[in-house]
Amino acid sequence: MIRDYLAAYDFNLPLDDAAVDPELLLVRRRLASLAMSEGLDGGYYEAQELAEAFLDAAREANEEIEDGDSPARRRLRSILARDLDYQRELFEEVCGLPLADAAAHLCWLTDLMKRRVDMTRPIADILGQ
Repeated sequence: MIRDYLAAYDFNLPLDDAAVDPELLLVRRRLASLAMSEGLDGGYYEAQELAEAFLDAAREANEEIEDGDSPARRRLRSILARDLDYQRELFEEVCGLPLADAAAHLCWLTDLMKRRVDMTRPIADILGQ
């Protein structure tokens, strides 16, 4: 019976729950909604990469680095230049926020995406795949 349940397991359940959770901030609900259409690994790694870039940008801002060609700014430009829809959508969702807030929301999404990916191995082990 458990095999039947797990064979149909929906990896988007954590994202579905977050997208409709009235206790979450709207930006987090929207980030979860954007992530639903992404693959397990790609969705995680792309969110993580953008979160790390925003963390770097927030650190630079705290250090009052205003160089337009700083490492964090170059990294963000490089990510956006690849023109991946998912990363661009995530960026557009948080770009108007203070850098530290944007980084925190993206880190939250990255954690949610990681937990989603982490379910693949136990399910595959149980199903014998």
